[in-house]
This record gives sequence, structure tokens and C-alpha cells, in this order.
Amino acid sequence: MATGVSEQETEDYLLWVLSDSNLPTGGFIASAGLESYYSHGFLTKDQKSGAPHQQALVERTVAFVDHSLTNYVSSVLPYVHAAYRVAQHHLRTPDSNLEGALQALAWLDWQHHTLLLNHVSRRASMIQGIALLSLYSKSFAQPAVYGAPMPGGNERANKLIERLRMHARRGSARLGSGVRALDAERGELAGHLPICAGVFSACVGLSLDRALRQNLFLQARNIMSCSIRLNTIGPYMAHQLLAFQLRTLVAAHLARLERAAGERLGEQAWHRAAPRSAATSVQEVEDEAWDWDWDDADRAQRGFPTTSWPLGEIVQARHDQLHSRLFNS
Repeated sequence: MATGVSEQETEDYLLWVLSDSNLPTGGFIASAGLESYYSHGFLTKDQKSGAPHQQALVERTVAFVDHSLTNYVSSVLPYVHAAYRVAQHHLRTPDSNLEGALQALAWLDWQHHTLLLNHVSRRASMIQGIALLSLYSKSFAQPAVYGAPMPGGNERANKLIERLRMHARRGSARLGSGVRALDAERGELAGHLPICAGVFSACVGLSLDRALRQNLFLQARNIMSCSIRLNTIGPYMAHQLLAFQLRTLVAAHLARLERAAGERLGEQAWHRAAPRSAATSVQEVEDEAWDWDWDDADRAQRGFPTTSWPLGEIVQARHDQLHSRLFNS
């Protein structure tokens, strides 16, 4: 950090950098299901023959964003939160065990993998997650060798990202070869975007609140970018929506975020990564097999991660059956 630059100013600058749509994170290949939703007629239903009315396209696109953000807040942001806490604890605790942190992150990663209900969203999440880790390694770990010497990055953060990246590449390769499950106790993980985003945010020095806000905003902005590329709305309209209607939507959904869900997930992840004694390990494993077996009312009451938009999942699952495609999800 440069002398005289406050932590707030450094965070602001990081947000500007991370808001760049040209970041090589693979986001441009993913439409969050919008392309399939449009191709199946959900943006143009009940329209007579001919070009659909612009007003109807705008209204239904905003409705799609609303549903997508609702699902994102309930099923993705808790994992960003939990992964951030795991990484933050590791970076701030000198005697923290790297292997334990990797196991905790691997457990979170596999839990999120099982929450994603179709192969299309899993594929996009893994591609973007590994790309985000690569971005850190190549752009945020060390300053460029140019001009006056500058202080390097956090060595513990760099090591965590590198190991996470290595495990994610191995895990995604194993899933690609046909294995049905990864072994979190060995640190195997698929490298899903929420886990990588949480770790990335902690390692670059973003606060948790800003990391969550940034991720939710980027989800909304990326859908607008996809709408422009699909030619369902124009660039001026997309930015008008971002400036007004979507600003209200993002704020409302962020206010509904159940922070306790992320904290609870982080605690569970560390618990799963804790060493087990030979005397209790069998009983613990048997008991923990039922940890996620709660009824729907209790789940909603306690704020556990949930998928809130089944229709979106079903439509996105049909993406690979489209006759022509701009995106891979």
C-alpha cells in the first residue's frame, strides 16, 4: 500500500479495477440462463407475430434479473461469505494450518456443487472460479517488474491461492473424467465461483460487505451485458436500467441477505476440517450425515442456502439443446 493512501481509498481503487468488464474471468461466456430463457420464448410469450414490443422485453428482462438475484442471494452469496471467512481466518491467524483451510474450502465447494441443480450452471461456475484464481496469480499476487520497486503481495495469500488453484484443476479434471464425487478431506474441489470469489476478495483486501455487494452487482451487470449481446435490449436501455431500476433491485436483495447463513457455513466448514480422534470419528461421521436433513420450514426460518427459482434451473439445463448459442450457459 502506498504511503498516504488510506485503506478506504485502496478498497475503492480495487473495486474500480474489479468492476472492469474486460477482466479475464470467463464471465463473458456465461449468461446465467438468460439465453436459454429467451430462446424458449419466455421474454416474448403472448406476443403476436412480428418483432416483440420493446416495453415487454424490458419488463420481462427486469423480471428475469429479479428472479436471478433472488436465487443468487439465497444460493450463492452465503458461500461467498463462508469462503471469505475461512480465507480471512487463515490469513489473520499465524498458526493456521493451510491444509485445514483447504479442506474447509473443499467442503464448502462440494456443498455448493450439490446445490447446483444442472450441469450447465456447474460448468459455468467451475470455469469462472478457476479463471478468477488464475487472475489473482497472474495479476494480483505481485507487481509488474517495471519502474521503481514496489512491495509484493501477501505471501500467505499467494500460497493459499496457488494451492487452491492446483486442487481445483485436479478436482475439475477428475469430475471431467467421470468420477461422481470429490474427497473434501483430501482437499479435492471443483473450483466453483462463489468459493473462489470469497477467497479472492479476502486475499486482495476487500471487506466482506464490499465483496458481497460487488458480487451481487456484477451478477446484475453481467445479465445486462448478455442482454445487449443477445440484442434483446440496447446499450442505452441496459445502462438506464442499471442506473435506476436495477440499483433499487440490488439494494433490496442485499438487504434480504441472511448473513447468519454464511457465518454458519463457515463454522461448519472449519468443523469438518478439524482433526478427528479415532474414538469419535465413526460416530461423528454417522451424525453429520444427517446435518442437512431439515424440513423446509426450518430451513427457511434458519436461513440456510436454498435454490429459489426451479424454473430458471430447468430452462438453463436445456441450454446445450439450443440450435445456436452465443454463450456456454
